[in-house]
Amino acid sequence: MFIAYRPQDDGLVERLDPGHWHPAYDAILAECALPMTPLGEFIEHITYGAIVTGRRPPHDPGGLPLVGQGALRPSGVDLDGVTRVPADTPWALERARVRPGDLLIARSGAGSLEKNRLAVCHEDAPAVVDCFVDLVRLRGIAPDFVAAFLRTRFGWAQIHRMLNGVGPANLSFDEIRSLRVPQLPDDLQQQVVRRHADEVLPPHRARRFDDAKGAVRRIVADLEARLTAG
Repeated sequence: MFIAYRPQDDGLVERLDPGHWHPAYDAILAECALPMTPLGEFIEHITYGAIVTGRRPPHDPGGLPLVGQGALRPSGVDLDGVTRVPADTPWALERARVRPGDLLIARSGAGSLEKNRLAVCHEDAPAVVDCFVDLVRLRGIAPDFVAAFLRTRFGWAQIHRMLNGVGPANLSFDEIRSLRVPQLPDDLQQQVVRRHADEVLPPHRARRFDDAKGAVRRIVADLEARLTAG
């Protein structure tokens, strides 16, 4: 579906598709008791992987894991069974190399983006994202907190709002930057970080993904309750 935009006096553009402006989205965000800030204020680096047409990436058992949408689990990144590409190939772009703490977001598709498929990388092994995954490197805010927030109704309402009226589901870099996150004190952000380390990562690394997913849901529910209470 085509989306129309209207220029504004400040040089920005405004979406004209009616679904984007449905009052239900504002009603959900109004329930968040804390002030919110655009995520773009915390983004140090944002990119996606190489687009290589007409060829499939070669597999090298000793190469870099190529992180696609299927590797993004609620509890983290699962590199088991992924294609590994040689470091000297077009798929192994330096700008798309993954570091621990990077937030990885499925960038398109009803089966991925529309299901809020995202994860924070907690692995030290070098890897690189493919062209269907956005790499978002943050500073000044805890990535685990951001990932948990984007799974709350406050975060998901913003993503869903961006997708409303779009044909193929997709989020642009500007739309990712525009997502608003609450100004949660550092100590409370660190509570989310500690719980993720203590409750999510052990079952994730043991490949008990259902247990890890359940732990993520509990953290998200508790965070949502905290944001509602103020």
